[in-house]
Amino acid sequence: MAQQDTTLEQPATAKTRAAGTTSGRNAALVNADPPISNEAVNGALNPDDLPVRGATFVVAPYAGMDDGDYITLRFDQGGPNEATADFDVSSNWVGKPISLIISKAKVQAALGNDVDVDYVVEPGNGGTIINSDPLPLFIGVREEVKLKAPSVDEADGDHLDPEYIEFGARVRIPVYDGMAIGDEIHLFWGVSGDPGYYTDKITVRAVREITFPIPPENLEPYLDKKVPISYDVLRDGQTQPSNVFTLRIGDVEDDDLLETPVVAEATGGVLNPDLVPNGAQALIGPYTGIEDGDYVLVVWGGGPPTGAEWGIDITQKYLTEPYPIRIPANKITPFIDRTVELYYEKELPDATWQPSKRLTLEVKRESAKADPPSVPASSNGQVDPRDIDPSTGLEVIVPSYAGMRQGDSIVVYWTSENGLGDFTSDPYLVKSIDVGNPVSFHVPLAIVVVSSEKGVDVHYEVTRGGTPIVLSSALELTVRQVEPPQATIDEAKGDKLNPDDCPNGAHVELGASAKFRANDQVIFYWRGQPGDGTFSRTVTVKPEEAGGPLEIVVPLTTVQANVNHSVSLEYTIKRTNGAPDEIAPPAVFDVISVPGSGELLVFGARNNSSIYRASSMSQYLSAFQKTTLQNLNAQWRYEDETDWKLAHSFKDTRPWMPLKVRSQDDSVTLNPANISGSGTDAATRGASALVAHLNRGNVIGWGVAAYGGSVPPTIITYDDVVEVSATQSAFAVRRTNGRIAVWGNTAQGGALPDGFSVIDAVRIIGNSMAFALVRANGQVLAWGTAASGGTVPTDIAGLTDIRSVWATGTAFAALRDNGAVVAWGAPTTGVSAAIVPPEIAALTDIAEVRGNFTAFTARRKNKTVVAWGAAADGGEVPAIIAARADILELASASARAFAVCTEGKQVLAWGNATHGATVPAEIEALTDIEEVTATWGAFCARRSNGSVVAWGNANQGGTVPLDIAVLNDIVQVTGTGGAFAALRKNGTVVAWGDQQLGGNTATVAPLLVDVRALYANTEVFVAILGTGGVVTWGVPAGGGDSSLVKPILDTGLTYEATAAVRGRALAARHL
Repeated sequence: MAQQDTTLEQPATAKTRAAGTTSGRNAALVNADPPISNEAVNGALNPDDLPVRGATFVVAPYAGMDDGDYITLRFDQGGPNEATADFDVSSNWVGKPISLIISKAKVQAALGNDVDVDYVVEPGNGGTIINSDPLPLFIGVREEVKLKAPSVDEADGDHLDPEYIEFGARVRIPVYDGMAIGDEIHLFWGVSGDPGYYTDKITVRAVREITFPIPPENLEPYLDKKVPISYDVLRDGQTQPSNVFTLRIGDVEDDDLLETPVVAEATGGVLNPDLVPNGAQALIGPYTGIEDGDYVLVVWGGGPPTGAEWGIDITQKYLTEPYPIRIPANKITPFIDRTVELYYEKELPDATWQPSKRLTLEVKRESAKADPPSVPASSNGQVDPRDIDPSTGLEVIVPSYAGMRQGDSIVVYWTSENGLGDFTSDPYLVKSIDVGNPVSFHVPLAIVVVSSEKGVDVHYEVTRGGTPIVLSSALELTVRQVEPPQATIDEAKGDKLNPDDCPNGAHVELGASAKFRANDQVIFYWRGQPGDGTFSRTVTVKPEEAGGPLEIVVPLTTVQANVNHSVSLEYTIKRTNGAPDEIAPPAVFDVISVPGSGELLVFGARNNSSIYRASSMSQYLSAFQKTTLQNLNAQWRYEDETDWKLAHSFKDTRPWMPLKVRSQDDSVTLNPANISGSGTDAATRGASALVAHLNRGNVIGWGVAAYGGSVPPTIITYDDVVEVSATQSAFAVRRTNGRIAVWGNTAQGGALPDGFSVIDAVRIIGNSMAFALVRANGQVLAWGTAASGGTVPTDIAGLTDIRSVWATGTAFAALRDNGAVVAWGAPTTGVSAAIVPPEIAALTDIAEVRGNFTAFTARRKNKTVVAWGAAADGGEVPAIIAARADILELASASARAFAVCTEGKQVLAWGNATHGATVPAEIEALTDIEEVTATWGAFCARRSNGSVVAWGNANQGGTVPLDIAVLNDIVQVTGTGGAFAALRKNGTVVAWGDQQLGGNTATVAPLLVDVRALYANTEVFVAILGTGGVVTWGVPAGGGDSSLVKPILDTGLTYEATAAVRGRALAARHL
């Protein structure tokens, strides 16, 4: 829960409970910490930096904080700008920080003044008043005063010898101004993100210098670099920084050195004496801080006698241009085949000298070395002739070289290893505009092609007055027309492709290195199994696609047709310029569907879709590696199917059929849904019941008899039950022979009409007051309260293509084979869930339907949603959601709102705001929602990271307690009418919401061990144990007390299916 904000500021004189009064309580005062201002900087609060609502002050949780406490925040108490804000502490805010607001206008009025901010707490229990220490603030901007900089013990000034790296170093914090016991010092070594960045902190125990050791591994990354060192001091919520000490470690150039001098005739660090028979010219400055009248000493070759030195006075002319000095030839020749240094020093007012950086030259009679030329069209040392413009040839760029002059002559040499493709450019005379810039040359395409699949060297030479002065190093290239790259598949892992990873088809990429050009024709082949397993497509490259990769999507059906076979991906490029066809090498992939390895542990309840409130239940099961509890990709299929689905999490759509799960090393078969519940949303507790479908094929009930908790003795003897269904107060069972039996409230489905007989039932669905039955021939029958769907209209009764039915509180909707939906029930006039609007009735692409109490929503195959029924309860889809075409599933429904999940794993909702229709922005932004479940008035979303979030009616589970919100191992969530229970990977259970309706597990917590699945009715949770049997809690009369049936459940109900259960399910009638 976030911090509470309040804007209850009012003049102190207007308070009904004035700050500082005791309201008849004990007038003694207890001090507390001052309020906190996160907006204050250096003890100052600047009104210009505040948001429109004003300044926020936080009162931290204080000792004895309790329900009923009354907090008054006082700003400038007794001053001219006095203002207050108050807050009543309710039970939900006990132990949490409280934020209070002082308006921006009040803060602005105090500009330029010092104020105190404090608060008073009047305890709700009449105890001692709490009066906080004041928080002193200056209103405005206060210039930041930084503390003394730290130092480094081992350093010589600001320099540290590299030898210390091996042993580490110590940073010393001086005794700074105002140093006090209890100060918290935070050290910062380097810059966050640097490889050697290091932080540490210490609490001051005595006013003295303090040292921090720096490990060698944090010194090493700064070798030959500078490292900034500083510290912050934290006191009473305020932070004061220090000045920064910059340490040089090793060979780091001094920033105080003046700019390097220049020798005009030197090229690439070489001075050729043959090119300067009359001497060379040194250029001094302009340098940083140069001034008219500076005296500068210039030193060449260490000074006389071998070298030379000159003293120069800087005049106004040389403030903006270099000062030239002639170096005689006889001062150059002594250094032939040696190195020589040139530097200068500026005399400072205190008679010291500030030196420059040193220029080091080699004096020798040979060309200077220079960087090689570059070829923009090359890549990774290769030149592809397809990248060359035939009209201009291959561009070679000679970079600017040191000492470049107008009149220099440049020649480029292209030398091929086969000797047939050599090329020498015409000499190029450097123009004045070329000096300092690269020069471009071109090698004819025909020359380049001759060297195909051969190596070439490219270099250049510069001459001046006929004397070579620069010879570049060579750029080594290979001339090669690269074959098109092999096709890749985005969803493939190596050379393996799993169809389960391709829900939207396999995305094949033809790489950009194929150098596609506009209007090239690309013929792609997916060579797989004959028929559906083979695919081809011809595409023409669009101008906007030129130079980039191409994507081709292969349909999922094509991928699936090649399971356990290999496919070969090939393509041919027909160039628009008439060049020969280019054929890419084939890429071969194995199409496989393989589960992970390890012993299985499966969690989750079967999606009991045949009961009233089914639309709010959980519907996903998950597989884990039993030893490590890591997610495991398992194979899943129903007992009567042959195709396996590979996934970590499986959506259960056929809960009446045993579900097989397997890894490479293990397999289990899960029972069909074996707990069903009834119940209403009545305020009176004790209005629900539970029925267990036992492994022997019979059923047993408990809870309120009027809600179906007492199974008739004859029905108890039936040992061929395959599915249990429920309205809010009655139950029905479907048997293997297609017959049915019912009990409970006779008006709400607990009795069959006279003459009602069926021998081919395949599904029974309950709404609040009636049952709908689907026959094997596709017809639908109903009974119960006639006005609530218990009577099927004639036009619908005659249909023979109904395959599934969904319920609201008093209506049914049936999906036909042709993708159309029909409905019946109450009300029969006006806007009703029982009346499908014509524009929706005309649709033939409905994929699934979900109902709440008064409305239906349906997802179309184009991934959009429609709805009908009570508009305020979700019967009208908001335009912003109706416009979306990425709805992946109808996730859940509360009593009067719907939630859906998108392809991007986001959750959206609409309907009645009191029932969870408004998703908080921070939850709507999440992109890892796995499943959504609901109570009557709230939703809970389970995330991929194992945590849960909730919204809606807080009294019905809409707020997740902090101790549960921090969990990251939740695998299933289900709800009663007013509470949620969550199953963790360790087999334990947590709960929240209405305490009576199961929101508190305290009474059964020791028993909630090795839980595998959670079921619920409106008032009670049922946990199925891995060892068999159940644990129940909630309203005792509604099934929370299962002691009478515990012996039967402990021995007769399990999570995993027996051989008899599997056989019975296969023998039953089904669609």
